[in-house]
Amino acid sequence: MDQKIIGSEASKFEYIEVDESSQSTEIAHASVDGAPGNYTEEAIHVEKRLSRYCRKVDARILIYAIVLCVLNQSDRGSIGVAKVVGLESDLGMVKNDFNIATTLFTVGYLLLEVFSNFVLKRVGASKLLPTLGVLWGCVCALQGIIRTKAQLFVMRVLLGMSECGFTAGILLIMSFFYPKAKLTTRVGFFYLSAPLSNVFSGPLASALSHIHHPTIKRWQWVFILEGVLTIVVSVFGFFILQDHPEKCSFLSDDDKEFIVSYKKKEGSLGGSQKLSFSDTKRALFDWQLWVMTFATFATCAASSSVSVFAPELINELGFTAAQSQAMSALPSVFGAIAILLAGQTVRVCGSHWLAGVLALSVALLGSVLMAATLNIPVRIIGLCLVGAGGFSGLGILPGWNITANSQNVAHSAVASAATVFMGSSSGFVSSNIFLNQDAPRFIIGHSVNIGLLFLGIAACIVTRLSMGRRNRLLQAQEMRPVVEFSDSPDDLDRNRAFRYVL
Repeated sequence: MDQKIIGSEASKFEYIEVDESSQSTEIAHASVDGAPGNYTEEAIHVEKRLSRYCRKVDARILIYAIVLCVLNQSDRGSIGVAKVVGLESDLGMVKNDFNIATTLFTVGYLLLEVFSNFVLKRVGASKLLPTLGVLWGCVCALQGIIRTKAQLFVMRVLLGMSECGFTAGILLIMSFFYPKAKLTTRVGFFYLSAPLSNVFSGPLASALSHIHHPTIKRWQWVFILEGVLTIVVSVFGFFILQDHPEKCSFLSDDDKEFIVSYKKKEGSLGGSQKLSFSDTKRALFDWQLWVMTFATFATCAASSSVSVFAPELINELGFTAAQSQAMSALPSVFGAIAILLAGQTVRVCGSHWLAGVLALSVALLGSVLMAATLNIPVRIIGLCLVGAGGFSGLGILPGWNITANSQNVAHSAVASAATVFMGSSSGFVSSNIFLNQDAPRFIIGHSVNIGLLFLGIAACIVTRLSMGRRNRLLQAQEMRPVVEFSDSPDDLDRNRAFRYVL
């Protein structure tokens, strides 16, 4: 269960409980100024007003964030496309040099990520995020003029460092603008950019592979054109992105007052709120949060495998480079459809944890098929299942992580940071499990994915059991007098009305 807020004519708010998976609303029996009443009509009015507000934010911030993230994913995954059209041979890369290059991106990414949200808080999203886009666009384009593999290694570290604050920053400002009941769906749409980037980059690279230039090679065109496009789109961000609702230029004063009051009563993270050190410490040492985010680690490892290695996996099945690039979009098409259906999947399953188990199970089945046979149609089906399951998990699990851990500002901040950290860390795995010497079966890579996905399923189940136990304790605590809480996560939270979203 999550919490929404309804208003009264006296401009005061009361909580209503919302089951997001079933979209049903149960209005709490409450009173305003001590007078009992029926707030059904008022709740409907507030919900309509909230929907209008969210549509404004969707049209300006969410759509642009998705477009920029498509370019972000495409730029970091362009090395997989470049490999198919001659990157390795031209740079003299041997054995596992390509895996080293992809791993170094993750090293650069994680080096500065821990500081990114602190910088964003001080500088502002409207300035920092477009600047990051211009920086990584420049680095991506500069990869097109390198001459040695050592230069490629350096550029991959720089690319990771320039991208590191983008995803965490977008998730943070989304938590500023959207209430909890609307956040999960928007986070899922944001992660839709991952399969969309693969859908576009495959055919684009196929077209680029037909370019013949006397001095610029095909793989260089991949980096240069994608980098330049990112720079152009990022410049628009200086005029589109906003720091938080209180300073938002496209919201009316009434909209600002409404959403600030709504989120204040909701207790979710706001642009002007500060973090408590003691609450942050409790959140960091909450074992349930880290078990929960491990499922995100597993689904990111599977989806990253599709993003970076799909062209190579298809190429090793006997297809030409151009065919491999075009066909690499196929599993991402299934992934994009799966993300679009992620909300419906949660509603059908009746809970986020079960929907997450289903998504990971689909990816697990695909990995088993890929490992079990060299039959081309079966392996293509397996790759599509990995794409569908892995990307569906991205549409369900990160949003669940952030929404479920919203009992206070610190837990919201730590949950969003942990989600990005675990997702990014999966790059260490996905970059090093599909080795050239293992072609064409890549049994090690598929086996590792199978193990991770199985553990991800177990993590969802353990999280569900733990949340059920904690919700029962919270229910019991609500019936007792207020007591002091210790720093242990098992002592739950001072917000006695809070319940974990299952």
